[in-house]
Amino acid sequence: MSKFGKITSCNVYVIHVEINDINDRAQEMIDIISDNSWVNKLKPIESKTFEARAKRTIKKLVNDIFLRINNPLSTEFGEYLISYSAVSALEECYQHHKVPLAELLKEKVTGNPGFDFHTETNTMLIAFGEAKYSGSTNPYVNALSQIAKFIALEKDVAEFAILQHFVSSTAMENALNGNKAFTAAFSINTQQPNRIFTNALKSTTLEQLLAYEELYLIGVEICAK
Repeated sequence: MSKFGKITSCNVYVIHVEINDINDRAQEMIDIISDNSWVNKLKPIESKTFEARAKRTIKKLVNDIFLRINNPLSTEFGEYLISYSAVSALEECYQHHKVPLAELLKEKVTGNPGFDFHTETNTMLIAFGEAKYSGSTNPYVNALSQIAKFIALEKDVAEFAILQHFVSSTAMENALNGNKAFTAAFSINTQQPNRIFTNALKSTTLEQLLAYEELYLIGVEICAK
């Protein structure tokens, strides 16, 4: 883990995550996604709405994805693994507040066109996250490009109505004023992870995101496949 100081007005952070036991991580994912106690913290209408939306998604994710760990890993499982690992790392390293998995908050069962995960930073910003997985490459460009595309399409803004129930009023107000953070999480397949981070920091796609307050790059290295 390291912080790469300020580039223009944006704080850019880098986290390197290593996963040594996929089965243990999958069980953690199942336990967390199956715990829907978060709905009890909402107002009655929102609680009923999000509980109904989450039921089908939880069943599909657990039975069709998290319990079916293949070798090589499927892209679908891999991207959930990257998302979960990124949120956990942000919570541990930078005291971010978790938001329930994006799939649980939307109406469509998996495959939602939008950001993969969200957190609230310790500076009260909403961080919009995108996860990309590959079993052979280092898809940081894909993650960064997807974020830039979603910003251009205002998909971050389109999620405000949902996110207002899960972040602080200050974070929501900051987002309304255009003050946001973004997280690019991606798999790492190399023995020189620092080179990947260096290349990512130099990429022209990353430069497009430096207009925002904070940017997080999270590389997830799956050591045990």
